[in-house]
Amino acid sequence: MFCLTGCDVNYNLVINEDSFDETITMSFLKSQTNYDDLSAYLRGKTPATLNSGETRYYDSDISEDANYYNLIYKFNHDSTSINNAYFIRNCYPNFEIINTDDKIELSSGNEFMCFNGDDGLKADSVNINITTDLKVLNNNADNVSGNTYTWNIDETNYNNKPINMQIQKPVKIENIIEENDSSFTLIFVIIVVLISILVVYLIIRFKTKKNNAI
Repeated sequence: MFCLTGCDVNYNLVINEDSFDETITMSFLKSQTNYDDLSAYLRGKTPATLNSGETRYYDSDISEDANYYNLIYKFNHDSTSINNAYFIRNCYPNFEIINTDDKIELSSGNEFMCFNGDDGLKADSVNINITTDLKVLNNNADNVSGNTYTWNIDETNYNNKPINMQIQKPVKIENIIEENDSSFTLIFVIIVVLISILVVYLIIRFKTKKNNAI
């Protein structure tokens, strides 16, 4: 699909705390592309995930401007399905997103596998854009514009173009409450232990004085 003919590809991933929204746009020059051939891809459904018990599909459409036909795929993933996303899994087989209570970590492996097709055709360029309002702790993007991080892939670097990113998730109120509860519990236990020691000490001291008085 990426290599139907020479094309420009924009892969956009919007990351929220518990959602991952994909939009893939493949732009084909009208002078080199037959609309009917391109629209044939809309008649078949493209699975949004691989190796999943439930098959769900991308929403797909074609838009156009003066020079290009734009083949567009969209899907809203959750934290489970994103690791099996069709385009991600095909183009970066080792891609992994680890989503914990406090962080989201992305790592891709080195080679972008979709740049050259089996038929010898290739994409002209691929831009991977990751957008998030969450705090980004580190990344290896080529460009950063506002809250969008971009990796540019072309024929000079597709075989060694890893994507790495670490995102801080906001601290939830319930986590703060749990931490405070844990701290309170620890303090309470310490106080009880200290009081117990003091009581034992006073009892022993009282008995000692009583014995000495006798």
